[in-house]
Amino acid sequence: MSDDMDIKLQMLESITNNFSEEQKVGSGGYGDVYRGMYNGIEIAVKKLHQLQGLDDKEFDNEFRNLNRVHHQNVVKLVGYCYELRKKYVTHNGQLILATVMERILCFEYMQGGTLDKHIKDDSCDLDWPTCYEIIRGTCEGIYHLHTAYEKPIFHLDLKPANILLDKNKKAKIADLGLSKLVASTQTHKTETVKGTQGYMPPEYVDSGSVSKKFDVFSLGVIIMKLMDGNMGRTRHSEMGNEKFIEHVCENWNKRLQEKRGHPSNKIESLRVKKCVEIAIRCVVPERKERPSIKDVVDELEQLEAEIKKMSLAPNESNERSCDSKVLSVDPTLELRFIFEPRKDISCCLQLTNTTNGSIAFNIMTNETKYRTQPSKGIISPCSKRYISVTLLAQDQALPTMQCNDTFLVQSANVNKNLTSAENTEEFFKEAMKGMVVDVVKLPIVYVALDQFSSQ
Repeated sequence: MSDDMDIKLQMLESITNNFSEEQKVGSGGYGDVYRGMYNGIEIAVKKLHQLQGLDDKEFDNEFRNLNRVHHQNVVKLVGYCYELRKKYVTHNGQLILATVMERILCFEYMQGGTLDKHIKDDSCDLDWPTCYEIIRGTCEGIYHLHTAYEKPIFHLDLKPANILLDKNKKAKIADLGLSKLVASTQTHKTETVKGTQGYMPPEYVDSGSVSKKFDVFSLGVIIMKLMDGNMGRTRHSEMGNEKFIEHVCENWNKRLQEKRGHPSNKIESLRVKKCVEIAIRCVVPERKERPSIKDVVDELEQLEAEIKKMSLAPNESNERSCDSKVLSVDPTLELRFIFEPRKDISCCLQLTNTTNGSIAFNIMTNETKYRTQPSKGIISPCSKRYISVTLLAQDQALPTMQCNDTFLVQSANVNKNLTSAENTEEFFKEAMKGMVVDVVKLPIVYVALDQFSSQ
């Protein structure tokens, strides 16, 4: 562990303006959180309350637990402060010199705030592609905590308030204050019930039983609320499984039709249905009937693999696939990024109009992860256009370096007098009704940098 992680109390007081209200960005049962600049980066400073029962051993265990976790979907620990100081306080009407224990944990600062701020009673104000990535990211984070170490880490307080979002709305699990490092994945019991009402499974509330299925139950509640608002759990109880699935799918399909944010509403509908089905299975009262977090991650990966096959399969509608005769796209097989953690990575795409007429193009991909410049435009007859595609900084890729993302280029012959300003998604929506629209589908591939090293 680096000495840089030991941050002095005087430094933390300085960067938080002595823990002022102006610097406070949140608070919880175990402490208040402040924002400050440290070594040129913005950090979140969590000052723990003077709580009875949180002794040195527990603080030490929590720090060690947090310090060992390194995953793109778990908030990164930046440092800590543990200092004893003498302070005059009033006790029973008398002024006494007491020893005050200051315990502080510092994390990377998350500009997007907490997930609960986006969840209302009846819905979530985030679009579906963002919600889906949050669900996947949360699952990946839990899976890492449960499986990446010799002893599994159970969070035990998962809820939307403990899921933070970065500037790109990527989800990161935070607040492992109640987490336990356990000797095995078997069931444990605790005499004191701690946690958040509504996110604790029945076996824990009734008898204090703790197992790997605790976090799975909490995950199910989170997904349900993300997909149907804070009242989602109540509606599920009233409607039953089938009607609730139908209700959630109908609501999201309406939102998808109102705004075409992704290449295919059919594909997004599959993701919606899969996620709500997973949520329902996660919250069943009987612990043994819930899936493991590995089961959940595997299901989502299998779904993405199926979607990838669908994207690459010949389309029976008025869309043509990669052998486009209207617009030539280079590269032709896949879009590759040489992946490096925490760096924006760019590549170049070449579009060539091989016809004697003007062609309008429109590029669609996951905007939370990729930036495309330009994303739409008009290409003159027999000319080229270069497109810059940037993979926004990611902490790390999946171990398999697979991302299951797809890059789509739509194109259509248009009147050469059409301006770029008129080339909108609405234009393509209307164009699809009356003319042939070409769609070139490129799988996105991450390539590890070490694959280029000499043997």
